[in-house]
Amino acid sequence: MHELGFLKDLILISFVSIFITVLFQRFKIPSVIGMISTGILVGQSGLELITDTKLILTLSELGVVILLFTIGLEFSFEELRKLKAIVFWGGGLQVLLTIFVLGLIAYFLSPLLTYQIPLNKAIFYGIVFAVSSTPICLKILKDRGELATSHGKIALGILIFQDIAIVPLMVITNLLSPQTSQSSYLIFKEIAFMILFGISLFGGFKFLIPIFLKFISQTSAKETWVFGGLILCFGSAYLSHMVGLSLALGAFLAGVIIAGYDESHKIAHSIEPLRDALLGIFFMSLGLLIQINLDLIFHYLLMSFGVILVKGAIISAIILLLGFHTKISIMSGMVLAQVGEFSFILASSALKNNLINDQNFQVIITSMVITMILAPAMIALAPQIANRAAPAFEFIPLQKFLNQEHFAPNVIMDSHPEVVILGYGVIGKNVSSVLSAANIPYKVLELNFQAVKEAKAKGIPIEYGDCTDWQTLIKLHIEFAKVVVISISDEKAVRETTSLIKKRLPHIFLIVRTRFLNNTEAITRLGADVVITEEFESSIQIFSVVLEKMGFDKELIVEQETFLRNNAKNLFPKQNA
Repeated sequence: MHELGFLKDLILISFVSIFITVLFQRFKIPSVIGMISTGILVGQSGLELITDTKLILTLSELGVVILLFTIGLEFSFEELRKLKAIVFWGGGLQVLLTIFVLGLIAYFLSPLLTYQIPLNKAIFYGIVFAVSSTPICLKILKDRGELATSHGKIALGILIFQDIAIVPLMVITNLLSPQTSQSSYLIFKEIAFMILFGISLFGGFKFLIPIFLKFISQTSAKETWVFGGLILCFGSAYLSHMVGLSLALGAFLAGVIIAGYDESHKIAHSIEPLRDALLGIFFMSLGLLIQINLDLIFHYLLMSFGVILVKGAIISAIILLLGFHTKISIMSGMVLAQVGEFSFILASSALKNNLINDQNFQVIITSMVITMILAPAMIALAPQIANRAAPAFEFIPLQKFLNQEHFAPNVIMDSHPEVVILGYGVIGKNVSSVLSAANIPYKVLELNFQAVKEAKAKGIPIEYGDCTDWQTLIKLHIEFAKVVVISISDEKAVRETTSLIKKRLPHIFLIVRTRFLNNTEAITRLGADVVITEEFESSIQIFSVVLEKMGFDKELIVEQETFLRNNAKNLFPKQNA
């Protein structure tokens, strides 16, 4: 009857989650918080309708595995290679500094709150809060369309390192236990064994996965793609687990390898519904774990907000040290400031080895969930807070150094541009190439530090900075420009920059690129002279090709293109941007 009991619990928690999620969405509260709240309501801290959480926790872990697999499908080796500095330097510094700083705070603050804790326990508190929540960060960034932004890629890079670091953190946690008896030689031997097998596993993935993809691509049956995707996802995770690495890391590596093949999109589409369902169970399972003790509410809040502030500040400082703009650094710190689900695994191990007691365990888990509940709001508010906070950090010498010309002295930046390009993505690069060929003086502004460095090495007249900051635009001599092209992907920054430039320099001809037709009217009202809409221009191009293939005259096609552009507002249906 155990299976039937589990089925009853699953139906109950799914039923309650629907009502809570719908209610929360009416107040524009993210569904993630609704699912966590569902777990709290029906779990040990609420109505106690569900007490056996073992099978639900197992399903929730599978949700994390599928999420990492599908995230991996969206990244290629080339993109991950660009993140290596973030993964190893950023991730390594973040984990080490967080353990050190939070460990010191726990050691010296403990006598003021309860009693003096031993040093090994203080170090463990630093370890357990060093990791962030991979599923929450990546899901929210993906839903907001920010995974491909600078702070989104930084978050991904550091999260990858944290997943890799789980194994050594587990070993260190066991070493801190008063019951530990393993010698240092055996521990290092175990770690070396796992590293060796991890490399072998990765090589095996590279060899076997393409063969398997070729095999399943011989059929068009949808079920084959679903089961094939699940085999690749869970099979890779299981093999990773067998050599001591995390399930999620194995699934992510498999996804990255598959990303280079045409079949990746079909696999992602096939398992997407299952991913969403299991990921929802994961978030609900977090609420089920909590046993809230009202007498300890002060400890919960102090630990939660203390960790968010300290961890966020450490991450922001590290990203700034790596050469990124203050705005990106602050946003990255806010995205990663929460505590992750692997903290539950570390805390469970510490509890099992008598490093902490039941009360310490509940304080850790409850504080962890509080930071997760706050995470969606922090990620959503990160751009606004970063915009306001960034100017306060202009005194930092490193920031001033980065805004000066130290990367390519041969590039002359004092000439007055006729065209200014804001954003050096695909569109920015194409426009700059045409201007260079036509010998038209121009300058580029880009917020991605690595892109600026690479462009300057090629002799591109590019500056590093934020286009929403007027002082940065002044350094470009924007007042001498005849045309400004805004080609950045952040829609909020697009509107802010458009308004800023037109208010101060109304004579400049402003060309703005936006992704969605719905944004065109608002950007035009802010002062844009021409708004190029990606989805609109794509539609016209397809329409023109169709007419050409149907044998229509070229002049008629051009006439129809002009008509469509002039009547876009009436002809094209409104869509949600």
